[in-house]
Amino acid sequence: MISRALLFIYATMVAICSHTDAFAPSVSNINFSSSALSMGLFDAFTKAFSNEEYGPPPDAVKATARHILVPTLEEANEVLGKVATGETTFAGLASQYSTCPSKSRGGSLGSFSPGTMVKEFDEVVFAPGTKVGEIMGPVQTKFGYHLIVVDKRTGGGDWY
Repeated sequence: MISRALLFIYATMVAICSHTDAFAPSVSNINFSSSALSMGLFDAFTKAFSNEEYGPPPDAVKATARHILVPTLEEANEVLGKVATGETTFAGLASQYSTCPSKSRGGSLGSFSPGTMVKEFDEVVFAPGTKVGEIMGPVQTKFGYHLIVVDKRTGGGDWY
């Protein structure tokens, strides 16, 4: 199929080039640009099918976050109150109050893509309104109540 198309293009170009000048428009009426004159037939095809003007694909959307998971809303509000007073760090409160195994890492969940965590958690982490470094929550999931801090987001353009 491709060879037939190339053969057709070649035959068309030969036919066009072999006509006499009687049917060609006057040279004074043709507006040549320097780039058109320097580009050969095969250069035009090469450029048409190359992807030079496109950059590399964007990075995958990912986030790095920490959280404190507690079983009740009351405990979540209590921990949130302690964070607000500045008594201790978020990591310190995570290791003290969180029921998640991530408490040994200060609540750090590492980097993850959308769809990795439960829906309610993902909606907060990847929401355009969620600012990096701010404590969000309490967010209720099937596991309990989360206080979430997004440390970093990559990929996805400028939607966040």
